[in-house]
Amino acid sequence: ETTIADGVYTDAQAESGDELYKQHCLICHDKKYFRPVLKRWEGQPLGMMYLIMSTSMPESNPGSLRQEEYIDILAYVLSLSRYPSGETELDYKDGALDKITVVPRKR
Repeated sequence: ETTIADGVYTDAQAESGDELYKQHCLICHDKKYFRPVLKRWEGQPLGMMYLIMSTSMPESNPGSLRQEEYIDILAYVLSLSRYPSGETELDYKDGALDKITVVPRKR
C-alpha cells in the first residue's frame, strides 16, 4: 500500500504549488490550516481529498484551475505538512490518487 509518507510528489510540484497556493488559497487558508485537515482524512484515499479540493475550491470560482494545478497545490500541502518528496510526480490520471492513503507523518 502506498501512503502520503512514501514520497509521492516531487519538489518541483511543491514549488509550483507554493506559487499557486499564494495566488488562490492563502486568502482563506493559512499554512496551519492543513494539519488538522490531514488528520481528519487519515485512512482515506488521497483521491477523495483531491476530488473535494478540485471541485469546490477556490470558493470564489470552484473548479477553475487546471487538474495539474490542483495536483501541485496538493503536493505543496503535503510538503507544508512535512511529508517527504520523492522522485515520482503526483498524478491524478487513472485513479492513481485513489491508490495513495492519507496516514500520520512518521516522526
